[in-house]
Amino acid sequence: MYAIVLAGGVGTRLWPCSRNDSPKQLIKLLAESTMLQATVARLQSFIPIENIVVVTGENHASQVQEQLPDLPAANVLVEPAGRGTAPAIGLGLLHIRRLAQLVGDPDPIIGSFHADHVITKVEHFQAVVSAASQVAEQGFIVTLGITPDAPHTGYGYIERAEVLEEVNNLPVYRVARFVEKPPRATAEQYLATGQYSWNSGMFIWKLSTILQEYQAYLGQLVAQLEEIDRAHGQPTATETLLKVWGEVRSETIDVGIAEKSQRMAVLPADIGWSDVGDWAAVAELLAVSVGDEAGNAVVGQHLGLDSKNTLIYSTNQDKLVATIGLEDLVIVDTGDVLLVARRSLNQDVKKIVERLRQAGLEKYL
Repeated sequence: MYAIVLAGGVGTRLWPCSRNDSPKQLIKLLAESTMLQATVARLQSFIPIENIVVVTGENHASQVQEQLPDLPAANVLVEPAGRGTAPAIGLGLLHIRRLAQLVGDPDPIIGSFHADHVITKVEHFQAVVSAASQVAEQGFIVTLGITPDAPHTGYGYIERAEVLEEVNNLPVYRVARFVEKPPRATAEQYLATGQYSWNSGMFIWKLSTILQEYQAYLGQLVAQLEEIDRAHGQPTATETLLKVWGEVRSETIDVGIAEKSQRMAVLPADIGWSDVGDWAAVAELLAVSVGDEAGNAVVGQHLGLDSKNTLIYSTNQDKLVATIGLEDLVIVDTGDVLLVARRSLNQDVKKIVERLRQAGLEKYL
């Protein structure tokens, strides 16, 4: 099996820790390892390191190589600019096609994963990927659907149709439809039916299957990717990549293929997943390991009086953060920036980032 790890993006809702030069997947936000390192380690438990490909931005390629010294340098693929997940995955697919041909495997199973997701139930994750791989062998594109535990409005949803089969006691369903982020009332209805999963953005497919779907729905992109691929190893490779990439249209794998394909299957999974999409998600994850009896999640030094359900996150271990009478807040101190927000409004951090960009305050981004 092979894996594509998508390590682009900045994670603006986790500003001010996640910055342009040090996005969330490349910083030690939750543990002693970065999320990229944790993702690759998780995959490496059942996929050889030489079969793992990381797609990242030009500004972050050197950091990826530093953090993953055992990953072959050639397996760090650079996209000159962000064009969405479909082009990024396409780069990975063609690179894996070359790798697989070298070992006489013309049609391998490939998984696409995100570098900035947390998965706490690693053994079950491995079992889910194994089951999905067996279904993918039959020509299906299998997406891992996360079993929802709340009517979250920040995720896309997947509605299940009939059962296709059961693999190792894990039912796999045909996808009825994908739904973009719904309003809360709709999300509550979805949760009540028990027929919906959150869209994790993780996919398992056979190389021939996904390339056929790219050709069917993203033919122009395929032609562009093949032009880049033909220049691989040639003196003009970099020049060709830059020229062609400038003409590539932005597209996600969800909109470009998953929502159109007739081969979609979903495997609902309870794998302890989080996309760590905002500071509230960080607080929930940290509460398990560093939470106190008042529901505060603390990184750094904190002294609180009558403070509860608050995230205190300081990158300066020598600095004490003292709070009095606070509730349901997010406090993040990175030295040059102090963020204070209501926990319920923490997704609006991206609006602050946009304001900074408009004001020309790039040094804080």
